[in-house]
Amino acid sequence: MNGVQLALAIVFQPETRYIRRGVQHHGSAFKQEYLQFGRIDPNPFSFWEFVQPLTLFRYVSIAVPTIAYTMVFCVASVMMTVEIPQLFIPKFGFNSQQIGLQFLGVIIGTIIGEQLGGALSDTWMRRRGKALSKQQGHEVHPEAEWRLWLSYLGFILVFVGEIVFLVRLQQAPEGKWNVTPIIGIALAACGNQIITTVLVTYAIDSHPEQASSIGVFVNFVRQLWGFIGPFWYVAENVNCSIMILTLPRFPSMFDNVGIGASAGVVCALVAGVSLIPTIWLQWRGQHHREKKVA
Repeated sequence: MNGVQLALAIVFQPETRYIRRGVQHHGSAFKQEYLQFGRIDPNPFSFWEFVQPLTLFRYVSIAVPTIAYTMVFCVASVMMTVEIPQLFIPKFGFNSQQIGLQFLGVIIGTIIGEQLGGALSDTWMRRRGKALSKQQGHEVHPEAEWRLWLSYLGFILVFVGEIVFLVRLQQAPEGKWNVTPIIGIALAACGNQIITTVLVTYAIDSHPEQASSIGVFVNFVRQLWGFIGPFWYVAENVNCSIMILTLPRFPSMFDNVGIGASAGVVCALVAGVSLIPTIWLQWRGQHHREKKVA
């Protein structure tokens, strides 16, 4: 699959890297974007180019949205896709083809979230800019934090989707499938994609000079945490009233807490690691953005 994607990308995708200095463009733009192959950056290549994106942790307006998004990605994308076979096969006795069909919820939800997140985010910021410009009598660009309002729609969908998915799966009779857990998966996937668009775009808006590195940084952090997620483990105290979260494993969480009750754990993680920091960022983000460092 990756080999086919690479071949299609070489043929059909234009070169999109933006280099501010040291490059002169001659001739047809189409030829440069599609028909020329080779290095486009004349600057010397160094090991620092691999390491530099990791230094973005020092920027609050990049690190906070990255961490917030990473937890959402872990529970609303990785957990869903990894645990569908683990949970649905014992519950309903599905074969491989039937299990494959359960992933339609993730696909549909992600597509809807991608379309909503991009369009709503741009429209939201454009209307804010027009209102400010009309109020002040000249063109005004809205503050980056204004974009974060849309992330709350994504958080609501993630909370609702996780609860519907886990609780309805717990309530479903053995061997009797119903569609409601898949609807929950679709809602969570839609919310995840909206949060992706909003938080990553906010980080780029805050530090446009680091735009190319932000993408690398976000992907590194989310893939690292997404890899850890399936190995999560939840330990309970004697009276089961307090959860101690270490590097948890999803399967152990479901075994120790129960599938339905795990919705509370997941929502608490998203609220504590993602929602509350996003609210704080909307309140104090501009201050740290203007400082440019943590």
